[in-house]
Amino acid sequence: MSITIENVHKKFGSFDALKNINLTLEKGALTALLGPSGSGKTTLLRIIAGLEEPDGGSVHFFGENITRQPINQRKVGFVFQHYALFKHMTIFDNVAFGLNIRPRATRPTKEIIKEKVFKLLSMVQLESMAKRYPSELSGGQKQRVALARALAVEPRVLLLDEPFGALDAKVRQELRRWLRYLHDETHLTSVFVTHDQEEALEVADQIVILNQGAVEQVGSPEEVYDHPINPFVYGFMGHVNLYHGRRHLEETRASDVTSASNHAGQTQLFVRPHDIELSRDNPSGKGVAAQVISYKALGNRVRVGLNAYQSNETIEANIEKKSWRALNLELNDNVYFTILDAKYYNDENTWSDYVI
Repeated sequence: MSITIENVHKKFGSFDALKNINLTLEKGALTALLGPSGSGKTTLLRIIAGLEEPDGGSVHFFGENITRQPINQRKVGFVFQHYALFKHMTIFDNVAFGLNIRPRATRPTKEIIKEKVFKLLSMVQLESMAKRYPSELSGGQKQRVALARALAVEPRVLLLDEPFGALDAKVRQELRRWLRYLHDETHLTSVFVTHDQEEALEVADQIVILNQGAVEQVGSPEEVYDHPINPFVYGFMGHVNLYHGRRHLEETRASDVTSASNHAGQTQLFVRPHDIELSRDNPSGKGVAAQVISYKALGNRVRVGLNAYQSNETIEANIEKKSWRALNLELNDNVYFTILDAKYYNDENTWSDYVI
């Protein structure tokens, strides 16, 4: 095992930032700490790094208790959101900094430092910019320099705190693919903080979902998205419709959608927008009558807002643009929506499938 966290808790005044966290992060994996603002993900990362001390519990690297070990002895590489590059230094000197400040007894020779720095700059595709200064680079290039600098000291663990949060969407998408490629090349145990679900799903081997200082679920991207452990995770891992229906013999029928009044047998359905199908008629009898209240094209998909007549609840569908054009719908038109897949949280606090 690479990183083991046992009963770690942390308070800031009366606020519980972390509540008895227990985690095992696998050696060589790229782990995402994912959660909303205030969930404790950055605090946990800083405790792993040694930038914060826990009020209780312990942190282990490769079986060694490093809870009270100072940061300079942990051999971690840390990449911040805002690069933290030295403006007065060239790109070469920024990457070489961690090597140059080592004690003389462990400091590599100038020739070895030069070879290592250019190898890293080549890896991040910036070897031609070694003599430039940070002000001459784009945001994406600066973040790649920050990553090269973190790798130069040959860390046991690489830690990244929302590394792409300050970049625009296109550059962020390119860099997260590049980070995945870099990780596959180095196999370095890495932990990164993000509040971007898409980023975590695309990049990570393992996702840790935190909420209000506690761990909600740990698993692969497929596990946490396809098999969320509770309603919080379901709702956090992508947009979801929540509306009410009646449950009969462990089944919930779309045609039984009712208002949110206190109703015997009532249950709440969790439905992804892409699991809703639209039609102008209702030949199967399973559709729910609704009115189109909004629509917006988003690339090759269309986000459609619906108002279900029977329940007066707002539903969002996300359908292919080709299908939307074929329907030839306008605002205030009548339509039927059919649920293709949905779940509800049953009385035993486990998920049951909606039966179509």
